Formats: sequence, structure tokens, C-alpha cells
Amino acid sequence: MALSEDFVGWVRGTLSNSKLLPSIAALTIAYYMAVVVYRLTFHPLSRYPGLRVAAVTDLWWAYARTTGRYPWIIEDALKQHDIYLAQDKNLELFVQVGYDALDTGDGGISGETGPVRHRAIAKKLAPAFSMRNPKAREATILKHVDLFIQRMREVGVRGNGVELQRWSDWLALDLSADMTYGRDMGQVRDMKGSVLLSATLKLNLFITMSEVTRKFRLLSPLMYLTIPPSVWLLMPKLIRMNTEDVKTRIERRGQTDRLDYFEQLIPAHQPVPQDRKHIYHLENVAGQLLLASWQPLADQFYSLIFFLLGSPDAYATLVDEVRTAFATSDSMNTESTATLKYLQACQRESLRLHKATVDGLPRVSPGAVLDGKYIPKEVGYFIAPVYLSALEEFIYNISYFAAARSRRYFTDPLSFRPERWLSPDHPRFDPTFKGDNLVASKPFSQGPRGCPGGPIAMAVVRLFIAKFLWHIDLEAAPGFGDLSFEKDFKWLTFWERPPFWVRLKATRTAAMA
Repeated sequence: MALSEDFVGWVRGTLSNSKLLPSIAALTIAYYMAVVVYRLTFHPLSRYPGLRVAAVTDLWWAYARTTGRYPWIIEDALKQHDIYLAQDKNLELFVQVGYDALDTGDGGISGETGPVRHRAIAKKLAPAFSMRNPKAREATILKHVDLFIQRMREVGVRGNGVELQRWSDWLALDLSADMTYGRDMGQVRDMKGSVLLSATLKLNLFITMSEVTRKFRLLSPLMYLTIPPSVWLLMPKLIRMNTEDVKTRIERRGQTDRLDYFEQLIPAHQPVPQDRKHIYHLENVAGQLLLASWQPLADQFYSLIFFLLGSPDAYATLVDEVRTAFATSDSMNTESTATLKYLQACQRESLRLHKATVDGLPRVSPGAVLDGKYIPKEVGYFIAPVYLSALEEFIYNISYFAAARSRRYFTDPLSFRPERWLSPDHPRFDPTFKGDNLVASKPFSQGPRGCPGGPIAMAVVRLFIAKFLWHIDLEAAPGFGDLSFEKDFKWLTFWERPPFWVRLKATRTAAMA
């Protein structure tokens, strides 16, 4: 009976309090209506054009960010302005907010928000990315490229040939691990993907959601639901592997026969780091360097071949240039392949269409004049007719993807046309493209946060493509010639490329003239 009385009392209280619900609902609606009116009418940014729904809620941005079509959605809206070169004494004035990096408790280098600390880390790494280093690493690069070609000759003539998405990931991560801290992953050698690669590919959505939920803090726990169960079981192992790799590399300081990125962080003449916080920082930097080297290389190994096979005239021209320039495969290196003008044009065109840097890094304004109007300190906006953040602070950003595909800067912008990059004295020069504003393509960002490894990545890709096309005649396997960059590629935190089978029609021996 007591239970029944308690229940009746609860019902009566609820009915009594329910009289307040309409008032609470009305006040809530009035509050959000006031916010909407303020943001659309009185906010300092309200005078700029934009998607109004994006100005009043982050839900639009969160949806766009998780569709896989984010670069194209932003492209439809963008009007670009430059905020990345604004600096004083090499310290950025528009501070990187850091929410686009996975939150591990230490920003490493790519997620480090503090300009002073970021500059100190970048300064340590700078020698590893100088242009003398492709030559110093040439033996490492050639070892991996030659092994890849050997494997292609062994398996590429069978059936439908080889699946380029998988093989480009294997080669790129093998190279990245070797150049980062001298680790031999052996994926191309063994023709088998590693646990690290498999898990990383499955974390694309999770890393994206970690960014999205930083704007919706109450939903943060939900991002862990995007981690597949198989990866949950692997996470402790992957963390231990990275820790062991860094520990092993620290122990080998000064004992390697070639320079890698990590040698710059802990040179042999300095004491062995003992502080756990410092070691954890090194682990974060190592992981970021590994993944940041892997993705652009994998994308370009894949997409340059993808675009060439979709443009038979460009493919034939490049093959002729490479085979005319070199009598033997052994005569190709990072310096000699840099002299091939059409190869460089193809590479730059591939980077224009398919760039790793989709957006510029997000920034918070220190107070700036934009289009003749002053924007107060720590008030920014997404440089497009779109507001990036409505519920927290407003943030500046641009889209390199959209700029590089804009008719404002490029003729026939969605087509693979290497001729736009050629000088007038080249026999393949086409005056149709003489008005293109080529500097609008920024594949490695710019300013203090620009990717320092861009020149090395370009040297590696040039050498790979030159040697690959010198040795091998190839074509898209039946049924795969209709793949489209516009409809078959997706982007979350890194690119998801569609499976692409290529078949080797013929091969040439290394001694062949």
C-alpha cells in the first residue's frame, strides 16, 4: 500500500510541476531565437555572406564533416582569403586551435597549438626535411621502390593484376617507417598488410568523430562507439609497439648508417631522455611523422597512376619522356628524375586535383582587418560563405581543395591537364592554360605550419613513377576504367580511395636500352 501512495504522490507532483513546462519551453525557445537573431543580425560577422544554418548551429558542420563529401560541400560554398602567412618573427599570429588533431594529451608537432613550442619542435626537425636529404636517403628509397617493381613483375601479370589501393599503402607505409625511425615493416616484401596499417585504416571515422565531438562535449563518449571491436582489442598492442619502436630507436642513436627524421629529435651527442613526459612527447611526434608521411605518399602513388590511366595521351607522353631520358633503370635517381618536365607537370597536376591538405589548419584570429572590416580578437570565421563554429568561438579556415579546383584560377579545373604546368618553350605547351594562376594550388599548405616534408615527398613520388613506368606497361583492369575521383573517393580525416585493379601488359628488364 505504501508503494501505491508514493506512486500517487509522484504523479500529483509531476502534474503540478508540469504547469511549469510550457513556461520553461517558451523561455528556451525565446533564448535560442534571440541567439539566432543576434548571430544573423548583430554579430560582427553577420555582414558577411554565408549559409545561415551554419551560422546558428554546428550541426550543419558536423553533418558535412562526417559524410565523406566534406571537401566537395565546402567547395560549393567557398570564397577564399589568406590567413596562413600572417606571422611575426616566424611565429604565427593566427593561432592553430588544435582540435583537428587526435587528443592524446600531447600535441606532438601537428597538434601543438602553442606557436613558440611548435616552432621549437619544427626547428629541431628542419634539417631532416632539407633538400639534401632525398640524396642521403636515396639508397633507402631505391630499395623499397625496386622491391615494389620486382613484386609487380611477379604478380601483376596474373588475372586482373594487382589492386593498387592496397599495394600503394604497403609501399608508402614501408617507406614512411624506414624514413621516420629506420623500422623495417616488410609489407611489400611479404605481400601482406601490417596490424598497424589495418587498424589505422579502420580508425578514420573515429579520428573524425574526435574532432566533431569537441564541439559537442556531451556526446564525446559516443565517439568510442566508432572504433571497431577488432581495433579495440589491438589498441594496447599498437600503443606498446609505438613505445617499443621509439625506445629501440633511442637506443640506436648514432648507430644508423643513414639519416632518418628521428635522429634530429634525439641526436647522439645529447643525453638519453629519461623524463616520461618527454618520452611520451617523442612517441607522439614519431606517430605523427609516420602517418603524415604515409598518407600523402600512398595517395600520390595511387592517384598519379589513376589519373594517367584515365588520360591515355598523358600516359603515352610520360612513358615516352621517361624511356627516352634513361637508357637504364639504374641511371634514375632523385636528381635525374627532377629534370623531367612532363613528369613534374603530371605530378603537380595530380597534387592539384587530389591533395592531402584538404582544408587549411583552423585558426583563431588575433584581431584583423578582413575585406576592409575589423574582426575583433578571438572572433574568426570560416573563410567561405559558411561559419565553422557557432556554439563556441568562431574560427578561421580556408579550403585548399576548393581553391585548386576553382574556375577563378584554373581553366577546365576538374580535368587532369598536365600541360597547364609547362613553360611556353615545351613542345607540349598549350596556350589554353596560359592564364592559370598556378600558385592557387597549395598541396602542402603554407606558412609556419606548412608541411616541411613536401619536397621530399615529391622527390620520392617522381622517382617511383619514373622507375615504375620505365619498367612496366600497364592498363586498368576490365571494369575499373570507369572509376571517378568525383564520385568514388571519400575524405574524413584521410582519404578513402576506391579499390583499383591494374594489369601489367608487359615489362622491361633493367638492362634494356
